[in-house]
Amino acid sequence: MKPKEKQPSGRDAKKVTSHEKEISDNIINHSRSMISVINKDYIYEKVNLAFCNAHNITIDQIVGKSLADIWGTQTFYDFIKNNIDRCFSGETIKYEASFETPGYGVRYFEVTFRPLNIEGNGITYLLAETFDIHDTKQREIEIREKEQELKKLATNLPIGIVRCLPDGSIIHANRAFLDIMDCYDENSIKKANFRSFYPQDFLFDIQCEQLLEKHIVNFGRVSLHDCIGKEISCRISGFLAFDSTSTNSFLDFVVEDATRELMLENRLIQAQKLETIGALAGGIAHDFNNILTTISGYSELIMEDLPQNSEISEKVSKIQGAVLRAKSITNQILTFSRQVEQDKIAVSVGEVLSETMGFIKSSIPSNIVVQSKFFQNDVKVLADPTQLFRVFINLMTNAIQAMEEHGGTLSVTMEVIEGKLVKNQLNKDIVADEYVFITFKDTGKGMEPSVLSRIFEPFFTTREIGKGTGLGLSVTYGIISEMEGEILVSSKREEGSEFFVYLPVARQYIVNEIFTGPKKKILFIAGNKHESRMLSMALENTGFDLLYVSDRQGFVKAFSSGENNPDLIIYMTESGQVKPEDFMNIYLQNKADAPCIIITNQNCSIFEEKLLNSGIVKQHLVKPVSLKEIKSAIQLSV
Repeated sequence: MKPKEKQPSGRDAKKVTSHEKEISDNIINHSRSMISVINKDYIYEKVNLAFCNAHNITIDQIVGKSLADIWGTQTFYDFIKNNIDRCFSGETIKYEASFETPGYGVRYFEVTFRPLNIEGNGITYLLAETFDIHDTKQREIEIREKEQELKKLATNLPIGIVRCLPDGSIIHANRAFLDIMDCYDENSIKKANFRSFYPQDFLFDIQCEQLLEKHIVNFGRVSLHDCIGKEISCRISGFLAFDSTSTNSFLDFVVEDATRELMLENRLIQAQKLETIGALAGGIAHDFNNILTTISGYSELIMEDLPQNSEISEKVSKIQGAVLRAKSITNQILTFSRQVEQDKIAVSVGEVLSETMGFIKSSIPSNIVVQSKFFQNDVKVLADPTQLFRVFINLMTNAIQAMEEHGGTLSVTMEVIEGKLVKNQLNKDIVADEYVFITFKDTGKGMEPSVLSRIFEPFFTTREIGKGTGLGLSVTYGIISEMEGEILVSSKREEGSEFFVYLPVARQYIVNEIFTGPKKKILFIAGNKHESRMLSMALENTGFDLLYVSDRQGFVKAFSSGENNPDLIIYMTESGQVKPEDFMNIYLQNKADAPCIIITNQNCSIFEEKLLNSGIVKQHLVKPVSLKEIKSAIQLSV
């Protein structure tokens, strides 16, 4: 029979319990975690040294105090009470929270509540185990903030970033890449293959091989196809990347839209080419003018020795007419090459543009509509009015010719923009605080890139032989360049073309008068063309008193008083009712002695040639004439 175990006496039991308590207290106090015991009244029954040290308080300052007293009523009810109540119902609760601690400020803690069932009386206490995770939490926050910054940077960068697998499957693409490629569905792009953006698959394969070998490669400019099939020029760099295990590899591509860079390069090449052509053409034009001077001089000498109405005299006059036409062409070449200086005055762009549009509207086909929108009308630039008129008439005529087969719409807009806003577009140092920005947009047949790159070259034309000299746009380019402006063009086949003209605004200007003293009186027999209006506006700005005449009766009346006769007569032969033969008869009948400047077209009629050979004409100008030409003719005539 097994001997009966001896039960400990009361003294021995008390001793054992005391010893166990001492051991447990030592374990708790030497624990690295903060430990506390909380009763059902939310009061601290016990805390260890780690708890006190972490909160910079003593045991006496916390034991017997409620959690609301220690942590504040608001914090207690917002973060603590609900978790404690759940623990007293039997759950083990684990959560993270920040608390205001004495001496240390706000810190982050990880708290675990465990229910305690003592002596089978139900859950009357809970054990709270707390870890200071402030440093870890701060690092997490910093990492998260860095990730957000990097994500924001990747999103807002104007450079496309693409990560894909070695087979080309796209894993991630930022917003800039979607914008560059005209893709606006992020989900669909993740299902795409980067290989599909290359015109030829083998180009992507070659780049992959180079990346796997060299890890970092700058591929330079590469043509890609965007999501709508349009070809765009991109600058691409590639990087080989690995995951954290270094087992899986990725291909990271940086994609930059090089369209603007390519455009600026082409513009620079074009400007250099036009400069070279201009210098060459200018030199040839000067030499050709010398030859024309010889031909003109000898033909005039021959004309003096011949009877006026002889057959040979008529043939020599044809030679002189051809010389005048050749002179007009050489002058246009010199204008393109900027070797003919423009005489500039302050001109209202809106007025010249309106006059030009009025002229155009009177002669366009019925299937073409001209629309205009001027955001600011009262603005001036320094220009020769007739040359500015030539710029506008050339651009509008070209637009109408592009639409004459199927019809369309010519839209003209004008506004004033700040110079600093267009510095990049102009690709040069700005010369004014503000620019007049004029656009001419047509819905015509458009131009191929090969044509677009040559449109400002002299004698280059896409029209049939005999329907154009190819000098219109080259002259336009020269006039605008002389004004320190800029002309750009954009065109797509079957969509139309758009010309952009930038002219520096003249805020301060001085009216330069040709003569001092009493103003000279000019009788101006104006034509019915808008170019007459441009010329008269230019003369008004140079300080002349102008008397306008547009018909035969007005010309006769100008000499009827016998007083205040004009000092000079300017006669545009396209004046409608005043025909060259009428002009000559009225002039001779009134025994007028005022010098005459005659302005004709390149092809002179028989009557115009007779007038030119009558001895009445002091100066003969061939249209189109510039302000400088007519001012020079006036100075030589009066």
